[in-house]
Amino acid sequence: MARIPEETLQAIRDRVDLVDLIGRHVNLKKAGRNFVGLCPFHQEKTPSFNVNVERQIFHCFGCGEGGNAISFLMKHENLTFPEAARTIARELGIEVPERESSGEAGLSERLRAAN
Repeated sequence: MARIPEETLQAIRDRVDLVDLIGRHVNLKKAGRNFVGLCPFHQEKTPSFNVNVERQIFHCFGCGEGGNAISFLMKHENLTFPEAARTIARELGIEVPERESSGEAGLSERLRAAN
């Protein structure tokens, strides 16, 4: 499987608007420097879901879920890491180059040689 380069992942993390992404699924309200809302990962009546804009992370103080934009999409949409990263990249207009990791290329070569 093709590996997404770290530079591309960092570009996605740097350019994504976390409040906009999460705000599509959670009704967020400004609370000081952060945004709060009801957690989409468990049932609650009092908002414990927190989005920190400066650090580009989310955290729920009720159930403990947390992470960044890619992990939110993975958990909420039940996607794999590459699927979530490519989905966000597509929305941001970031091209994801396809390349095989060196370890996988070496494994493929060894398997072919063995057969």
